[in-house]
Amino acid sequence: MRKLYPFSVHFIRFLALIFTGLLFLAGFLFTCYADDMTTQKVLTRPDNPLLHLLGMGLFAAILFAVCRMTKRHSAKLKTPLLVLTMGWILAAGGLLVLFGRTAPAADAWSVYAAAKSLAAGDTSVIHPTESYLSYYPQQIGLLAFFEPLIRLFNLLPVDLEAYHFIKCVYVLLACVIVWFQYRTVHLLWKNDSADCIYLILAGTNLPFIMYSSFVYGEIPSFAALSAGLYYFLRMFSATEFSTGDASSETGRTHRNYRNVLLSLLFLTLAVMLRKNSLVLIIAITFVCVVEGLFRREKTLLLYAVVCVLLSVSILPCVQKLYELRAGNTLKTGVPAMSYFAMGMQESSRGNGWYNGYNFNTYQENDMDTAAAVQASRHYIAERSAYFRTHPDYAASFYFYKFLSQWADGTYASRQATLATLGERHPLFQELYDGRYSPFYIGFCNIYQSMLYLGCFLCFLQQLLRREQRSLCFYLGMIGVFGGFLFHMIWEANARYIFLYSLLLIPYAAAGLSALCGWFSSTFFPAGTRRNKSHRIQDASQTPPTVQ
Repeated sequence: MRKLYPFSVHFIRFLALIFTGLLFLAGFLFTCYADDMTTQKVLTRPDNPLLHLLGMGLFAAILFAVCRMTKRHSAKLKTPLLVLTMGWILAAGGLLVLFGRTAPAADAWSVYAAAKSLAAGDTSVIHPTESYLSYYPQQIGLLAFFEPLIRLFNLLPVDLEAYHFIKCVYVLLACVIVWFQYRTVHLLWKNDSADCIYLILAGTNLPFIMYSSFVYGEIPSFAALSAGLYYFLRMFSATEFSTGDASSETGRTHRNYRNVLLSLLFLTLAVMLRKNSLVLIIAITFVCVVEGLFRREKTLLLYAVVCVLLSVSILPCVQKLYELRAGNTLKTGVPAMSYFAMGMQESSRGNGWYNGYNFNTYQENDMDTAAAVQASRHYIAERSAYFRTHPDYAASFYFYKFLSQWADGTYASRQATLATLGERHPLFQELYDGRYSPFYIGFCNIYQSMLYLGCFLCFLQQLLRREQRSLCFYLGMIGVFGGFLFHMIWEANARYIFLYSLLLIPYAAAGLSALCGWFSSTFFPAGTRRNKSHRIQDASQTPPTVQ
């Protein structure tokens, strides 16, 4: 393990460097977007490098100005910037609720409608063949989250749909995400500049604000996930992020019951709200097993076992409670194998995107899971054989499937929040499919390139400086890489990648902070020397303390 552990860390770091470099090239050279909100077909166009560099330069100039101010007034700037960021998210989210008038549609509406029925005492939605949940029982956790919110809203003397209230809750949860990620950034780097850059990245993440009106599982699940990851990292002492010396007593993991219980609680809640969160649970399990074996700490191995057990049992437990309440049962639903088969097909929106194959196959086989699995496996075998005999087509298929997910700076936020039951304000309507939509797409594209560049610089700096970091430092990146592999074979959608982009922001904040520091020391050396002399003078006037 003394040889395997450092190899694992170096391998993950090198893999992260290569992967984020490829993401930056993809985002810099191409843009994927939809200009027709009726067909929602994903288009791919090459970017203009000069215009793209100009936009990135303006964005970087703002970050540099903030970094310069941070060096002078770090203690005074962080708190107002945090308040300003959260205030902006609350205000922008509130305007979306009032004037965007987004309504749940498709799967989101089906889950909401089922929760609304249960809140009214109608348990007929728990049925083995005649309800939405009989096809997608994994949505039972999100339904369990919606039902108490709807019951609470029904107590108010207001004649509105409860999903308006749920959107308000989501705006608050967006602030929860910012809060826990902000604390995670400080926990990892303890760098005021990185903290401030994270807040700027969070506040200018327009898809993040748009998704606060999407009544589905993305925002609440990531709010729980961001809290769970923060408390998981709190289980490790600050020295864990700078040393890998297992024999040193000061480098041992510092854990307490509060952090353990809170991390398990929020991680389990994240899986309940969105089953795809299991990708992060696998990453956490991997880190715990490797760290536990290397440090010979059985508690980490025990934590991994408990985390896995809770994550895989939460949805079956919730489902069982609803079945007991309704006096009925649910089937296992559309099998995962059908999603894998659909991920190998062309679609009107993009390669591997939803085309109804999973639902239709399950229904055509009379909701027989075994038969649907067999049909899907047969299709996968045929498609795999075709890919092998046509390698050029296979390479093109997966290349554009990759771009349609990772090179869309909007992360399909307009498509996801398009539906409305009322008339949308003209300003927001222009943003969706009018004259303002190109500006939205362009800004999101520049933002995404800066995000990928920051992550690449973060890992490049560690490689050049040969920084020694523990494996848990790369937890978020391991989850992102797992998500990339999963959605390259699963159903594709840029919306699915949105949550992984949020995991990249802490790394991007550190990388862009390092870039600003390098730019400052290179082009403003006089100011840098003056700041250093002030720090030396201040240090000489301060009596030493015992740490």
